Amino acid sequence: MIRLLLVVSLTLLGASCATAPHAAPAPPLTPPPAPVQSAALPAQPSPQPTPPPSALPEAILLVDHALELSAQSVGSAWGLPHEPLDALAILDPERRPPGSLSLGTIRQGRLLQPATLAAEGPYHSIIERHRSRNTHYGTHELIAAVERAAERVALEFGGAPLRVGNIAFAHGGPIPWSSSHQAGRDVDLAFYALDAQGHSVPTPDLIHFNDDGHADGYPLTFDVTRNWALARTLLTDPEIRVQWLFVSEGLKQLMLDHAVAIGEPADLIERAASVLHQPTDAPPHADHLHVRIGCPLADRLEGCQDWGPRWPWYEWNDERVLARALALRPALSGDNPELTRRALDFLEQLNPPMAGELILFHSFESPRAELRTRAIELLQKMPPRTRAGALAIARHLGRNDLPEDARQPLYNTLAAASTPSAFEVARARLFDTSLPLEERLLAAHALRFDLSPELVSPILDHLASAPAPLRARLAELLYRVTARYDGLDWTEASTAEQNQSLAQWRLWWEQYRELPRQQWLEHALADLAIDAPWGDLRQIDTLISHLPALHPALAMNLSHIISDWTGRWAPRDFNSPADAHRYWTRWWGKNRDRMLQQSAPQAWR
Repeated sequence: MIRLLLVVSLTLLGASCATAPHAAPAPPLTPPPAPVQSAALPAQPSPQPTPPPSALPEAILLVDHALELSAQSVGSAWGLPHEPLDALAILDPERRPPGSLSLGTIRQGRLLQPATLAAEGPYHSIIERHRSRNTHYGTHELIAAVERAAERVALEFGGAPLRVGNIAFAHGGPIPWSSSHQAGRDVDLAFYALDAQGHSVPTPDLIHFNDDGHADGYPLTFDVTRNWALARTLLTDPEIRVQWLFVSEGLKQLMLDHAVAIGEPADLIERAASVLHQPTDAPPHADHLHVRIGCPLADRLEGCQDWGPRWPWYEWNDERVLARALALRPALSGDNPELTRRALDFLEQLNPPMAGELILFHSFESPRAELRTRAIELLQKMPPRTRAGALAIARHLGRNDLPEDARQPLYNTLAAASTPSAFEVARARLFDTSLPLEERLLAAHALRFDLSPELVSPILDHLASAPAPLRARLAELLYRVTARYDGLDWTEASTAEQNQSLAQWRLWWEQYRELPRQQWLEHALADLAIDAPWGDLRQIDTLISHLPALHPALAMNLSHIISDWTGRWAPRDFNSPADAHRYWTRWWGKNRDRMLQQSAPQAWR
């Protein structure tokens, strides 16, 4: 099978540093490093040399050539009837893919041509109070999987039918009873239950079970045999990719213990332990099993978006999605403005790998203002993450004829990418004293997510001599990288105060420059009188309590520490320390008890 994503990534990287003609083969290279997102880990140094000026045009040609060859090779390999690789066919407004179509994400999605789950089936039954909600629509894949799972459990064990709750509205979109269920890929399944005599009985509703399997308010117990069989059938169904089976921690443990007791394969138990999961931003799901599947291939090729974990035992179709995106190249750079507009819209919906590179190389310089504006908008949403993309942005920023409305968005794009190569470009602009002050301020803002220790030395070298507005930005970057605050107003401080503070910074740097960044953060905690082992969840309440009173740069670092310790995803930055405090107070209040149980897993990032 062609590993196109890696091939194109390596080719783009080779192109970014090439000096030979584009026909020359590129040397083997390693993939680019991942974006620096965690404040708790030491950043890896990023390369500093800038390629010779003559290399950049050749690099762009090589990238373009690589994209062309990739599109041709993939097109020949995957020219499936339902997967047109011709731009005109893909963008035909009359084209209607067969079957159901899930678009967008589970929280911002829609559903077209849905499948319908019957109110009553041989092995399932929709809960009565849910029938009037008209939430019995989903993708064909999900509906069929529910029917197969219900049948498998019934044929293996007999007993009551599977009871079903919400799926989605006929056209998708928000439902009043959940923040998800918008794209036809979520379904709520009531738990199988046993009565006092141990007989399988249909549950009247979504019944809450406590951690030992007894129902609240009903003489029922959790039917661990059938519920595990249901989970096992879904996890092993080759027609779907299960992203999550949301369930309370206690009921999850009952099912896993049962799976071990009956001798289920170790790899299946390991998979179930990952996918069965108590949600962190919703009730614990002690009254139903919430099933979420990944995008079916045909839907992903139209703009269905997987949000969540990418389990290694599934194929995620990145190569096919990239193949479809590459086929849009003639439309992205052609002379038909309506076709280009549709191509950009479809690219946004598809959100493929290399979207930013395609926009940058094929639509950014459109002679039509409205198309260029649209390209600039999308670049900031889907930034290029290769070194070739970063160098192309550097080339545009160095143009004398760059439209002024494009300059700030290009810096925003570098910040959104947050790759070492993007930061390298922004750093070069920030410390170039020949550039206008406004330009250097934009570069400083683009570096707000750069937590690399190698920023410290050049900041200290430029801090005293920079104009007052830039001094403030440089100091802010210094605080963010080091998690240390000097309390000085660098725009108003006297020369003597600046020199004194700078001397203290240089002394600190000599002492700490060889230490990993995590130790900087540990010292920051010590400054807050927090003396605890790294990762001690018992200190989370204390960490959160410090947030409102901190300088924003320190609050950002403390938020990153909380995220690292808990495993909870959080925004890279907040508008204010108070916002960070509200976010973490709310989340920790819901998850404290679960997280402090030693047996509880960490929340998925």
